[in-house]
Amino acid sequence: MQPGNCKNCGAALSDQYCAHCGQQVGRENLNLRQALGEIFGDLFDWDSRLWRTLFSLTFRPGFLTAEFIAGRRARYVPPFRLYLIISFIVFLTLSIGARLDKLEVMGDHTGDASAVVVIDAEQEEGEADEDATVNIGLADENSPAWLQNLEKRIESNALNLREDSNEFLAEMLEYLPQMMFLMLPLFALLMRVLYLGCGFHYLHHLVFGLHFHSFIYLLHLFNTAITYTTGALAGSLFLLFAVIYLPVSLCQAFDSSIKGAITKSIMLALSYGLLLALGFAGVSLLTLVFM
Repeated sequence: MQPGNCKNCGAALSDQYCAHCGQQVGRENLNLRQALGEIFGDLFDWDSRLWRTLFSLTFRPGFLTAEFIAGRRARYVPPFRLYLIISFIVFLTLSIGARLDKLEVMGDHTGDASAVVVIDAEQEEGEADEDATVNIGLADENSPAWLQNLEKRIESNALNLREDSNEFLAEMLEYLPQMMFLMLPLFALLMRVLYLGCGFHYLHHLVFGLHFHSFIYLLHLFNTAITYTTGALAGSLFLLFAVIYLPVSLCQAFDSSIKGAITKSIMLALSYGLLLALGFAGVSLLTLVFM
C-alpha cells in the first residue's frame, strides 16, 4: 500500500492506483527499462486488452459491440482507439506500397534502354495521343473564370494520368483516410434507420461501425500478407469471410434473427456501397484538382 496523496490530482491514496483519477503510483520514477516495458507490455502480454480485443474482433463477430452495449468495456480497447490504430497501419502500408510502385515504374523507365526505341507506328500513335483531349463538361465559355481554370487544371491532370497513374494513386491515398473517417457517421445513420424503433441508440450503431470497419481493415492486412505468400485463392476466402461476418455481427450485437440480419446486411451493403462510390468519386476529383 502506498501512503500519501496522488501526484496527479492530490487525492488520498489507498492502493497502487488512485481511486479518483486512476493514475498509477510511482509512474514519475520509471527508469528507461520500466518505461519500455510499459510501452511494449501489451504486445507481449497475451492476456492484455489489445490481444483480447483483436481476437474477439476477428473470431467473434459483433461480440465487442454487444459487450459495449452491455456496459462491459474496461477489458477491451475502446472502439475509437481501436479504429485509429488499425486504420493508421492499413493506410500507412497502402501509402508505402503506392510509393514503392511509383519508384519501381520510374526505375523501369530509366533503366531500360529499349524503352526509348520505338517504331514508326508507335511514334504516330504517341503523336495522336498528344493531341488527345479530355472534356469533363464542368464549365463553358459563359462560366466564371475560376471555374474555367479549374476545369483546365482537372483536364490537364487527367491527361497526365496516362504517363504516371501511380502518382495519382499515391496522392489519392492522402485523402482516403479522411474520407473513410467521414463515412463512419453515415454508416451509423444507415444502421439507425435499419433498426428504427428497436431501442438502440445512434452511439451503439456508431460503435458497431467502428468495430466493423476495424475488422475490414484488419482483414485487408491479413489478406495482403497471405495473398503475397499463397496466391489469389486466399483473397477469395477472405472476401467470403467478410460477407458472412456482417450478418453474424448483427445477430450477435443487436439480437437480430438470421433472416432479419441477412436482409439488413443486403440493404446496408447496397446503400453504403453507393455512398462509398460517391465518396471515392469525390476523392478522385479532389486529387485531380490538387495533384
